[in-house]
Amino acid sequence: YAQSACKTPKRKEHFKSHHMTPLIIKLVKLELLYYTIDVCCSMRGGMVMESHYVDMHLVQRKLLIKSGKNANKCLEKELVILSDSERKKAKLDRSQLFHNSDSRQSVTLLGKAGVGKTTFIQRLCLDWVSGSLPQFQFVFLLNCKILDLTQSNYSLKGLLFDLSMSPRCKDSDSVFKHILSCPDEVLIIFDSFDHIKDFEGLLQSPAKSHTNTKYTIKQLFSGLFQKEILSGCTLLIATRPKDVLNQVLRKMDSLLELCGFSPEDIELYTSKYFGDGSLQKSALKQIKNHRYISSLCSNPLLCWTTCFLLEHQDSCNDDLPSTLTDLYQRVTSKHLQLASLKNSSLCKNRKQLNIPQLCKMAWEGLENHDTRVNPASSTELLDCALKSGILASYKASEHQESHFVDLFTQNLLSAVHLVQSEQVNEKMVVANSVVHQKKRKVQGESQDVLHRFVTGLVFQKAADGVSILDSSVNIKAKRKAVETHLESMKPNDLVPNRLLELFHCVYETSSAKFAKLLLKNLPDNLSFYGTQLCPLDVYVICHLLQQASALKRTFSINLQDTCIPICGLKELVGLKCIKSFWAHTADTIGLWEDLHQSNDELNLKSAIEKFTLHPLKATQGYHIENLPVLVQIHREKKLPMSEFVSALDEGVPALRHLQRLEFELGVQNGPELFPKLIEVLPSLQSLQHLE
Repeated sequence: YAQSACKTPKRKEHFKSHHMTPLIIKLVKLELLYYTIDVCCSMRGGMVMESHYVDMHLVQRKLLIKSGKNANKCLEKELVILSDSERKKAKLDRSQLFHNSDSRQSVTLLGKAGVGKTTFIQRLCLDWVSGSLPQFQFVFLLNCKILDLTQSNYSLKGLLFDLSMSPRCKDSDSVFKHILSCPDEVLIIFDSFDHIKDFEGLLQSPAKSHTNTKYTIKQLFSGLFQKEILSGCTLLIATRPKDVLNQVLRKMDSLLELCGFSPEDIELYTSKYFGDGSLQKSALKQIKNHRYISSLCSNPLLCWTTCFLLEHQDSCNDDLPSTLTDLYQRVTSKHLQLASLKNSSLCKNRKQLNIPQLCKMAWEGLENHDTRVNPASSTELLDCALKSGILASYKASEHQESHFVDLFTQNLLSAVHLVQSEQVNEKMVVANSVVHQKKRKVQGESQDVLHRFVTGLVFQKAADGVSILDSSVNIKAKRKAVETHLESMKPNDLVPNRLLELFHCVYETSSAKFAKLLLKNLPDNLSFYGTQLCPLDVYVICHLLQQASALKRTFSINLQDTCIPICGLKELVGLKCIKSFWAHTADTIGLWEDLHQSNDELNLKSAIEKFTLHPLKATQGYHIENLPVLVQIHREKKLPMSEFVSALDEGVPALRHLQRLEFELGVQNGPELFPKLIEVLPSLQSLQHLE
């Protein structure tokens, strides 16, 4: 076409200037589309996107603005933990990710390890390929795991065309000029953003030139983020909630959280994984009948891990794991076994794989907040670990890099190193097990998982062939040190999220002795206030607390701002050892309605009697906003969606017994909500103190 159109030099030059650049751009985009399909269609373990992807909802998150002398520091703002009812209202579909009419924005995708952020992004890229994101002509995907953040020799063009997961462009100059002229057509995605090690100064010294080649990745990100370069493009960063930097969060246009699997999602994923047939029915039945495993499967990665184990278990009658440590030991052992069967020349046995060396590498990476494996390591070791599924390979610039396949695998191998290496003393093992009384800097999710694995391995009772610890190594001294530390714990001194971690670590020991010790030392007033509780957290708390009756212990439990689902609230409130609870009022009313609709009048009466508001410290809007509904239930002796309820014969005890109310909403929300408080005051007849 080009040759036939260019009969004369003059026409040839005219065609080149007016037609070739758009043609090149179209060809590059076409190449980018095909490359995106190739990169994003395949998933871990040889799975295919279309047959394994389960669409999950997003939740719009908000930030709480803090004031005071430290307002400009990193704790200026923090995420508001939504109630279950608020989360349902704030749900969005994938198609609504860029719902803002102005697509030139910065969006954060939040999600815990294993929730599927990378898979979600791959699916999003395939949406673009299919034309579902017409506002973007170009999408560049950057994996922060494989970016070199220290070198200062990158340009914006190099970032987009050399470092992103895109094909090498033959005429990048023409395409880059087009991108600079139309930045609003560009979407740049930073996946695994939490792998940026040093957040300090992330938004300082931003890149300001499109052509300068002496920038670090951090400076280029800062330049894009602060619109110093390519102003008008859309940024999407994916990160874990605990590890993200607040100074970045507070400047994002939109904060979205990726939800985990619902029970229906678990069923759908299991059917996709196994397909139709008896194996699928058997697997789903096993998951449903095992409460620990079903709660674990709310995390998509752990759901895949469970399905992998069920697929390769020796017998359908095999017991399923009852701890996270046991699950990952079995899966890792199975990976090694399968690798040895497939690659007899590379890994005939575990000694050839050199597990201690692999564990040491995992620990060294964890210390440096890095998933990469030293490329100078034994080629045989890397090949076998790659084939066993312990490592994954990524293309970085012009070479391949090996990384530990996920956070859980790296943490398990790191824990094995700590427990069985002779170079690691008891003090270091204790420092990386359970939790500690003293205030330490906030640890990420990785540290919590490591605590659980170290504690689980030290006290494990795994059968031979399942444990990946070397049976010839004596760990009695380390076990004794951790035991002594556990016995010295004072749960009363722990903040809510550390108390939750103590519950998890005690659960991982599978020890009745430590469960009894924990229950004995727990304070009468348990508080998980402000700690987001997932289904696994709820299961672990319930499992340990249900043993409290034997010790004749009862507790009051604070579940405010925990995002606990109604089914989890029902389970916790139903425990005999819980004498009173305080949860989000709208969720509590939702619980009452659920019990009433299922004709569970006995538990409804108990749930109404156990609910408390005393003393009520109104620190957030919902503390006051939901009071009128509660007062209406109290007066009318019925729930909003029902007729007379016998369990409400005497109204709502929580209102009858409310004696102290402290209004602490401040100048921002106080003036608006104070009139609502005035309206309900006459109904609070036991109130003695109002501040």
